[in-house]
Amino acid sequence: MTSALIAQGSEIRSFNGWRSRDTFNRMSKNQRTNSVPRGMTCRGVHRAIIEHLLKSRQNLTSSTMLDIPCGSGELISSLRRFFPGADVRGCDLKKPEALASGEFSSVDASRPFTVFPGNKFDYIFSVSGVMEFDNTLQFFESCHTHLRDGGQFVVTNDNVVAIRDRISYFCLGKVRQYHLFVTLRQGSWKVIPIHNMLRILQDAGFRIREVQYVSLLPKDWLMLPLALLVYPIQFLYMNLSRSRIPWREQRAIYPFRSLLCRHYIIFCQKGFID
Repeated sequence: MTSALIAQGSEIRSFNGWRSRDTFNRMSKNQRTNSVPRGMTCRGVHRAIIEHLLKSRQNLTSSTMLDIPCGSGELISSLRRFFPGADVRGCDLKKPEALASGEFSSVDASRPFTVFPGNKFDYIFSVSGVMEFDNTLQFFESCHTHLRDGGQFVVTNDNVVAIRDRISYFCLGKVRQYHLFVTLRQGSWKVIPIHNMLRILQDAGFRIREVQYVSLLPKDWLMLPLALLVYPIQFLYMNLSRSRIPWREQRAIYPFRSLLCRHYIIFCQKGFID
């Protein structure tokens, strides 16, 4: 893999281990993952996370894991099913039925938090959460503090650069899945494009390991003709942009698949990657 150069102000940080997945067949042939519930996110996101952990070929049965915000607990149930023995806990405003009182901590993720004092986690998952509260950098920094050195952070978010979103923004002034007007106590409201998300993660001290686009529904293929027209223009623009980010990483952030998929997953690690 090539070394990545990520600009932070006037500083350029280098790290190894960047990987991208831009082929259309994301899932392995492991039939066990067919029954992974969708949960409160886009279709296939939870399954992709489980697949990624299974492919890592690590013994996770003794791992400590935290899901924040955990919603109704579907991801926690899936993690326990595939990795029995793992210590899986959750945080949110309201405790899901799947968790006992000692396995849950009530948290307002928009504010600094400390949960399960004395515990450091091997994995922290934040699935479809960052679009629902503010202070994203502060949230990532709190997650970073709760990870052990070398621990992994998995964050997912809506993809807002797909062709459907570009058409929606051109015609309506908004991306597809978000409202034009934002009201108090509205659920999903904060739009974070992937390039901003990557920068915030790096500012919080994380190293990016992999970007994966998921959730490609049959009706999304209707956008394929337009995607085939748009991507050469975007490809040329990236090639001429003179960015300090290496070419391989530019393509990992904006592969052709990004024009069709509804969601993306970023796999990060605390500390430097060997």
